[in-house]
Amino acid sequence: MQAVSDEQLIQWVAGGDSSCLGTLFERHHRALFKYCLQMTRRDALSEDLVQDIFLKILRKAASFRGDGSFKAWMFNIARNETFDYLRKTQRQGALSRVDESFEEQLVDSRSAEQAAAGKQNVQLLQQALAEMPAAVREVIWLGRFEFQNYEELGQALGCKRDAARVRMHRAMKLLNETFATLNGAPIDV
Repeated sequence: MQAVSDEQLIQWVAGGDSSCLGTLFERHHRALFKYCLQMTRRDALSEDLVQDIFLKILRKAASFRGDGSFKAWMFNIARNETFDYLRKTQRQGALSRVDESFEEQLVDSRSAEQAAAGKQNVQLLQQALAEMPAAVREVIWLGRFEFQNYEELGQALGCKRDAARVRMHRAMKLLNETFATLNGAPIDV
């Protein structure tokens, strides 16, 4: 038996069957949480944002046209909600520390020596990402962890495929340069 597609489920939600939103939530809440956590660096806030995103999906279900994937449409909503929050907190001057749970999610536990080296690299990577603008962090996260191709990445970012490819290339270049600088390595120009 084949599972019902996300696109069909959102059509049913748009038609008034809000119970299908539960299935969409089960399928996608972890990915949205990880995205929000990457962007905000705060556990509880990320959970709240995921709830807000699904409420907005429920309200906007009828606006899903089906010309792209549901996942790209959903991440476009998530992107707007998250950036709205970030803009609001930036205006208010609210700076927050990184939650410890965020750091723990990225650390690997192999041998003690490998884990120590891995933890150092993860910390440098986190620092490099933290120094980047939110829009760059977003492109890296979505492009590397959520979408398999530039077409869907472009839909999520609200741009064309080629623009998404260029954004990813530039974001990865900036990440590599920032990581290398933090790691004390000379940058190849």
